[in-house]
Amino acid sequence: MNPLGGGIMFLIFGVTSGAHDLGMRKCRFFPCCSLSGAMAAVTCTFQQFTLFFIPLFRFGKRYFVTCPNCGTVYEIAKDEGKRLERDPLAEINPDKMYMMQGTYRKTCPNCKFPVDPGSRYCPNCGASLM
Repeated sequence: MNPLGGGIMFLIFGVTSGAHDLGMRKCRFFPCCSLSGAMAAVTCTFQQFTLFFIPLFRFGKRYFVTCPNCGTVYEIAKDEGKRLERDPLAEINPDKMYMMQGTYRKTCPNCKFPVDPGSRYCPNCGASLM
Protein backbone atom coordinates (compact mmCIF):
# COMPACT_ATOMS: atom_id res chain seq x y z
CA MET A 1 0.00 0.00 0.00
CA ASN A 2 1.33 3.38 -0.94
CA PRO A 3 1.52 5.70 2.12
CA LEU A 4 0.50 8.69 -0.03
CA GLY A 5 -2.74 6.99 -1.06
CA GLY A 6 -1.81 6.62 -4.76
CA GLY A 7 -2.71 3.58 -6.80
CA ILE A 8 -0.74 1.48 -9.18
CA MET A 9 -1.04 2.40 -12.83
CA PHE A 10 -0.83 -0.21 -15.56
CA LEU A 11 -0.03 0.80 -19.09
CA ILE A 12 -0.93 -1.70 -21.75
CA PHE A 13 0.53 -0.95 -25.15
CA GLY A 14 1.70 -2.95 -28.10
CA VAL A 15 2.31 -3.25 -31.79
CA THR A 16 0.02 -5.38 -33.91
CA SER A 17 -0.17 -6.27 -37.59
CA GLY A 18 -3.14 -5.69 -39.82
CA ALA A 19 -4.33 -5.75 -43.41
CA HIS A 20 -6.86 -3.76 -45.37
CA ASP A 21 -8.47 -4.91 -48.63
CA LEU A 22 -8.37 -2.13 -51.23
CA GLY A 23 -10.68 -3.99 -53.62
CA MET A 24 -10.34 -5.23 -57.18
CA ARG A 25 -8.26 -3.13 -59.56
CA LYS A 26 -7.48 -3.42 -63.23
CA CYS A 27 -3.84 -4.05 -64.12
CA ARG A 28 -2.54 -3.38 -67.62
CA PHE A 29 -0.08 -6.28 -67.57
CA PHE A 30 1.18 -9.11 -65.34
CA PRO A 31 4.70 -10.13 -66.48
CA CYS A 32 4.51 -13.52 -64.73
CA CYS A 33 2.11 -15.00 -67.27
CA SER A 34 1.57 -12.18 -69.79
CA LEU A 35 -1.98 -11.56 -68.58
CA SER A 36 -3.32 -8.20 -69.78
CA GLY A 37 -6.13 -6.03 -68.43
CA ALA A 38 -7.18 -8.39 -65.63
CA MET A 39 -8.88 -7.43 -62.38
CA ALA A 40 -6.83 -8.31 -59.30
CA ALA A 41 -7.19 -7.89 -55.53
CA VAL A 42 -5.01 -5.21 -53.91
CA THR A 43 -4.14 -5.43 -50.20
CA CYS A 44 -2.43 -3.01 -47.81
CA THR A 45 -0.58 -4.48 -44.81
CA PHE A 46 0.58 -2.40 -41.87
CA GLN A 47 1.78 -2.32 -38.28
CA GLN A 48 -0.16 -0.32 -35.71
CA PHE A 49 0.67 0.99 -32.27
CA THR A 50 -2.08 0.36 -29.69
CA LEU A 51 -2.70 1.72 -26.23
CA PHE A 52 -5.22 -0.16 -24.08
CA PHE A 53 -6.14 -2.14 -27.23
CA ILE A 54 -7.12 1.06 -29.08
CA PRO A 55 -5.22 1.59 -32.35
CA LEU A 56 -3.44 4.95 -32.24
CA PHE A 57 -1.49 5.08 -35.51
CA ARG A 58 -0.34 2.89 -38.39
CA PHE A 59 3.16 2.60 -39.81
CA GLY A 60 5.15 0.37 -42.14
CA LYS A 61 2.48 0.19 -44.84
CA ARG A 62 3.12 -2.18 -47.76
CA TYR A 63 0.90 -2.80 -50.78
CA PHE A 64 0.44 -6.08 -52.67
CA VAL A 65 -1.40 -7.42 -55.70
CA THR A 66 -1.83 -11.08 -56.70
CA CYS A 67 -2.00 -12.25 -60.31
CA PRO A 68 -5.48 -13.78 -60.74
CA ASN A 69 -4.14 -16.28 -63.28
CA CYS A 70 -1.09 -17.88 -61.65
CA GLY A 71 -1.07 -16.54 -58.07
CA THR A 72 2.26 -14.69 -58.26
CA VAL A 73 2.42 -11.97 -55.59
CA TYR A 74 3.79 -8.52 -56.40
CA GLU A 75 4.66 -5.71 -54.02
CA ILE A 76 3.48 -2.35 -55.26
CA ALA A 77 5.73 0.71 -54.83
CA LYS A 78 4.67 2.84 -51.85
CA ASP A 79 3.76 5.92 -53.92
CA GLU A 80 1.66 3.77 -56.27
CA GLY A 81 -0.01 2.06 -53.30
CA LYS A 82 -0.95 5.40 -51.78
CA ARG A 83 -2.39 6.50 -55.13
CA LEU A 84 -4.48 3.31 -55.31
CA GLU A 85 -5.62 3.83 -51.72
CA ARG A 86 -6.81 7.38 -52.49
CA ASP A 87 -8.50 6.59 -55.82
CA PRO A 88 -10.75 3.48 -55.80
CA LEU A 89 -11.01 3.57 -59.62
CA ALA A 90 -7.26 3.82 -60.31
CA GLU A 91 -5.60 1.23 -62.53
CA ILE A 92 -2.38 -0.46 -61.32
CA ASN A 93 0.76 0.68 -63.14
CA PRO A 94 2.75 -2.52 -63.93
CA ASP A 95 6.01 -0.53 -63.89
CA LYS A 96 5.48 -0.05 -60.13
CA MET A 97 5.07 -3.78 -59.30
CA TYR A 98 7.88 -6.01 -58.04
CA MET A 99 7.62 -9.81 -57.84
CA MET A 100 7.67 -11.09 -54.26
CA GLN A 101 6.79 -14.78 -54.31
CA GLY A 102 5.28 -17.40 -56.51
CA THR A 103 6.44 -19.24 -59.53
CA TYR A 104 7.30 -17.17 -62.52
CA ARG A 105 5.87 -19.35 -65.24
CA LYS A 106 4.82 -19.02 -68.82
CA THR A 107 1.20 -19.70 -69.71
CA CYS A 108 -0.60 -20.06 -73.02
CA PRO A 109 -2.18 -16.73 -74.03
CA ASN A 110 -5.08 -18.66 -75.58
CA CYS A 111 -6.13 -21.13 -72.84
CA LYS A 112 -3.95 -20.03 -69.84
CA PHE A 113 -2.49 -23.55 -69.52
CA PRO A 114 1.01 -23.61 -67.87
CA VAL A 115 3.71 -24.38 -70.46
CA ASP A 116 7.46 -24.95 -70.40
CA PRO A 117 9.49 -21.79 -71.08
CA GLY A 118 11.03 -23.34 -74.23
CA SER A 119 7.74 -24.57 -75.72
CA ARG A 120 6.75 -23.34 -79.15
CA TYR A 121 3.18 -24.69 -79.00
CA CYS A 122 0.69 -25.19 -76.16
CA PRO A 123 0.35 -28.90 -75.24
CA ASN A 124 -3.27 -28.23 -74.19
CA CYS A 125 -4.80 -26.32 -77.13
CA GLY A 126 -2.03 -26.33 -79.78
CA ALA A 127 -1.81 -22.52 -80.03
CA SER A 128 1.50 -21.01 -81.12
CA LEU A 129 3.53 -19.56 -78.24
CA MET A 130 5.91 -17.56 -80.45
